Amino acid sequence: MSAPNDQGNTVQGVLPAPGPLRPLALATLLSRVGNGLLMTVSVLYFNRIVGLSIAEVGLGLTVAGLFGLLSAVPLGHLADRRGPRGLFVVLSLMACGLSLMYLFVHTFWQFLVVSIVLTMIDRGAGAVRAALIAAVTTGAGRVAARAYLRAVTNIGIMAGAGIGAFALHFDTGTAYRLMFVLDAVLTSVAAFVVLAIPRVAPQPHDADGPVWIALRDRGYLAVAALNAGMSIHYAVLDVAIPLWVVDHTDAPRWTVALLLIVNTVVVALFQVRSSRGVADPATAARATRTAGLLLLASMVLMAGATWGNAATAVGLLATGALVQVIGELLQSSGAFLLSFDLAPGHAQGQYQGVWNTSMSISTMLAPTVLALLPLGLGVPGWIILGVWFAVIGILFVPVVRWAAARSADRLAVAQSG
Repeated sequence: MSAPNDQGNTVQGVLPAPGPLRPLALATLLSRVGNGLLMTVSVLYFNRIVGLSIAEVGLGLTVAGLFGLLSAVPLGHLADRRGPRGLFVVLSLMACGLSLMYLFVHTFWQFLVVSIVLTMIDRGAGAVRAALIAAVTTGAGRVAARAYLRAVTNIGIMAGAGIGAFALHFDTGTAYRLMFVLDAVLTSVAAFVVLAIPRVAPQPHDADGPVWIALRDRGYLAVAALNAGMSIHYAVLDVAIPLWVVDHTDAPRWTVALLLIVNTVVVALFQVRSSRGVADPATAARATRTAGLLLLASMVLMAGATWGNAATAVGLLATGALVQVIGELLQSSGAFLLSFDLAPGHAQGQYQGVWNTSMSISTMLAPTVLALLPLGLGVPGWIILGVWFAVIGILFVPVVRWAAARSADRLAVAQSG
């Protein structure tokens, strides 16, 4: 495949410019609608229809998540060696078949096996997809593409959740199973849409060098670890806010839905725009530093909602959610660039596997951190969490500078050789 040009990477209004990003965006929309369906109905299906306890469902998903950590780097490496487009299509179709296997699950052990295999495929497919994005985009267009796809992701999940609400309304086994089938259909169509992207050639590999170079790159690992620590904030609205609103404030219960809507709408409308000032590792690091300070302010506002009447609580929570999502936009834009630009071009899949694995670890640890800090300690816990985000944001600037220098030295050595 020839090198991608910037015309195919830009976003013009609602649609991206003609090029690889268009089919990738359509595939993302279709698959995320399916994700939204299952996010809405899956736990209730396993509990109410299959008969698993909530504890069994939680344990199965946790164990599956641990196994999922093992797949991203190897499958990302395979994408480098074989080309990401075809591998992504294969993994997507495998995920479709495995998700349909849930319809034949009747015991916890069956649920556990299917969940483990499906999660490993899904986590690996995420790394392969990131490698595909890296292959078909360049420069500033790469960050804009990731930002656009994230906005599309939010829209797709919202639409899927809306469709899934119909299954919740009928609350029958047939209605729930129909959602699994619809998810498989959407994901299958999305996989074939990806074939509209030109084939990506495999990357050359130095047979004499180490295989797992991403796991030896201390600079990249350090930035990925910091990003994972910062990304705990993604779970605040899902995990901490519902219990905080209900148990610790006078805000009405509908405030939880209001905050989620604020977050989703702002991301959908402004993710692309927020990425425009992020052009290199230095600007990405500064954007993340600002994000950390905004997240500190957001956590203070959330904590303050425990005082005052209902109107004051709603106002503080809504303001906190707005400040948080602005920080989220900056942090995610910085992460998009750093995950790509600090990785060598010939090993994007492997490096994206490392990045995705760090994000998976963050997702697994976030509920525990939130349970111990804001939900466990109350107001002091919110402050500690905010300081955590601010400190990590401040550390990003020197650590990214160090990692970028190491990356530049590695590239210079490779070119001289």
